[in-house]
Amino acid sequence: MISVGFIFFALLSAVLDVGSGVVFEPRQVSAIIMIADTGRVKPRQFEPIFYDPIPNIFPEKRVSTDYRVFEQYELPPTFPGGYSELDSFIKKHIKMPDEAVKAGISGRVFVSLTIEVTGIITHVNVLKGLGFGCDEEAIRLVKSMPNWKPGSSNGRLLPIKLLLPIPFIRKD
Repeated sequence: MISVGFIFFALLSAVLDVGSGVVFEPRQVSAIIMIADTGRVKPRQFEPIFYDPIPNIFPEKRVSTDYRVFEQYELPPTFPGGYSELDSFIKKHIKMPDEAVKAGISGRVFVSLTIEVTGIITHVNVLKGLGFGCDEEAIRLVKSMPNWKPGSSNGRLLPIKLLLPIPFIRKD
């Protein structure tokens, strides 16, 4: 029975023209056959071009690269003073747009927002709006809110996504 190594050596000698005076050592051929049989490529080792023997005296600032936002939590984020204060803040600071008053629009704008671990409000988006300037007013109102108390889960502060309805009620 003919071995795979012999076939490979015969093909290699035919390609390189063994009769031209090129002599193969048995070790070289076996190394070539072993690499061809396993299919592995031996990686090259690169030497560093420049080595700095002086250590870095400035400490590196580690920044959290965890960008996950949670919708499930144990303790929800809370407005300073609770939900009654949130309701009074909305009623005190909301301004009904003139376009909405002229069109006779009333309803709720649903705003999505993220309360970060520091309590700052980010990623404010309108999910369901009314139009006539109500959407822009809802975004302005949410961005003008003070920092919230962040939510947590398992004793760890988390950035949490909330859905907040902002009511626009006509005053007749």
